[in-house]
Amino acid sequence: MAYYLASDIHLRMDRPERARRFARWVRQLEDDASLLVAGDLCDFWMVARQREKELMESEGLGALADFRARGGSLAILPGNHDLWICPFYERTLGATLLREPYDTTVHGFRLHVVHGHLLGARRNWKGWMESREFKHAFELLPRPVAGLLDQLLERKNSSSLEADERRYLAVFRDYAVGLRGRADIVVIGHVHRAVDDSASDPRMIVLGGWQKRSSYLKIDSTGASFHVVADEHQENRSPAVVSRESSPSPPSRSTS
Repeated sequence: MAYYLASDIHLRMDRPERARRFARWVRQLEDDASLLVAGDLCDFWMVARQREKELMESEGLGALADFRARGGSLAILPGNHDLWICPFYERTLGATLLREPYDTTVHGFRLHVVHGHLLGARRNWKGWMESREFKHAFELLPRPVAGLLDQLLERKNSSSLEADERRYLAVFRDYAVGLRGRADIVVIGHVHRAVDDSASDPRMIVLGGWQKRSSYLKIDSTGASFHVVADEHQENRSPAVVSRESSPSPPSRSTS
């Protein structure tokens, strides 16, 4: 049985191509597979602006419901964008909700999974934006005003993206080193750049976002492989695939 991990899909109604790409991937999963989404399945815009009956109009969420109906197992570890719709995930998708850090062993690999936003690198003002009060205030804004605020925040995030990624990745790597001897693979989300420190101990994987590509970790009896698929949304073009694997036999465990 295969075990998959992905994060930061950020489904939203005004990004239908992302939902279609995610749905295609979910439909390819085996009927007996397990999928863990390590945060931010849905974007804050979708969480705050769409009613529950509208959420299932998303092709991505519909594919997850079909996956569950086929017999697949779905677990969701909430992120900073979708914390407030966990009851919907549980009730409508039949998802198992997880708390971070989440530790499990899959095919001999000890996994340690977190979304990553709580590890100490986020700006204080972003913490306020993740509050229930901000969500309720955003819900009440007229749609044009909410759209302008969304664009403003997107531009601000883009302008500081490189520095933010460096800051987060430094924190993530220090965090992973602290788990040496207790985990074989440390899996983190939040940062949208896909990273695989395959030579480190423990191996650190930042799952990456689905904004412009698809990335996921697959673990089965043959080993653990990290896949980054680019350009698959473009018609008549073969996707570029980057895959890194590790042996199904876990690395030697340090006792230090």
